[in-house]
Amino acid sequence: MIETIIIVAIIVLILLLFLFIAIKGKVISEKTKIMKLKMLLMLGSDEAAKKYALKIVELYPNNFFAHKTLGQLYEKEGNDNVALDEYIRAVDLNNQDYDMQYKVAELLQKTDKNEEAIIMLQDLLKMKPGHIQATLLLGNILYDEERFKEAVSVYMAAMQYNPLEYELYYNIGMAFTRLNDFQRAKEFYRRAAKLNSYLYNGQYNLALIAMIQGELEEAERRLLRAIQQEELEPIGYFHLAQIALLNGDNEKALNYINIALELDKDIEDRIKEQPMFLPIQDRIRIPDEPRRKIEITLSEREIKTNNYLEEMYNLVDSLNGGKISVENDEKQIEEQLEQEKERE
Repeated sequence: MIETIIIVAIIVLILLLFLFIAIKGKVISEKTKIMKLKMLLMLGSDEAAKKYALKIVELYPNNFFAHKTLGQLYEKEGNDNVALDEYIRAVDLNNQDYDMQYKVAELLQKTDKNEEAIIMLQDLLKMKPGHIQATLLLGNILYDEERFKEAVSVYMAAMQYNPLEYELYYNIGMAFTRLNDFQRAKEFYRRAAKLNSYLYNGQYNLALIAMIQGELEEAERRLLRAIQQEELEPIGYFHLAQIALLNGDNEKALNYINIALELDKDIEDRIKEQPMFLPIQDRIRIPDEPRRKIEITLSEREIKTNNYLEEMYNLVDSLNGGKISVENDEKQIEEQLEQEKERE
């Protein structure tokens, strides 16, 4: 009896040993294949890497790195939907890879699945509240959907983890701008500008807010800084001309508006819309071609915020009979804006 037990035990041990060797061999083989895949990626052989990664997931369907790699390669090809599927599979296999979760949210947003992206980012920020990229993406999606108060909350929550991230302050400034809370917008634009002295669009927004509030000296100072960014030069000089006219300096205004036109001939349309330019209209030079082509690098979000401030300035100007005053009736402004939206 004892001999039988010993024989059975020996057989079981031998089977376990073979099983261990087989499993170990499989693991080694899998690791070897991943090493080869990494080499192909290092060599820049994307097509070969993709084919090899597909073979790996066929053999090892739960290999996180292979799915992640396929996602990256499909995204590089512009095949976003297939890339998204691979990234989601990778996250299912390893939900502790926060950057991979962010990548999924980024592609969801890119493929117009904003609500899914919002949920993904909210979950990610619960686990990793200091993830700055996730914060900015979530806030930006909410901003783009005109959920400005929610965007402010997201940016604000991240400030304790990223107190020196200028983009948070800048984005909060833009959100408060769209909420017509210009005082708080100014506060955050200024804080952003302290952290990033090259944030010229922040200076431009501060200038327009100053113009809305009738603080022309402050507006002029901010515009002179904003025009250091090439794409803000034409519109910056246009507003400098407006300030000069409001101050009664027609010669200075003429100089500024001619510079604006040399940089961007389309400024002519803005001039026609502004009766204040009538005193110098006959002396304005309209060039045949602009001096140079200006590349627009501002984001769509920044452009929309700038346009909104332009509309607000024009609205306040018209409410005050064509001349900005320091005291503005914000309620009246909001009522007129609502009327304009209803008409649209």
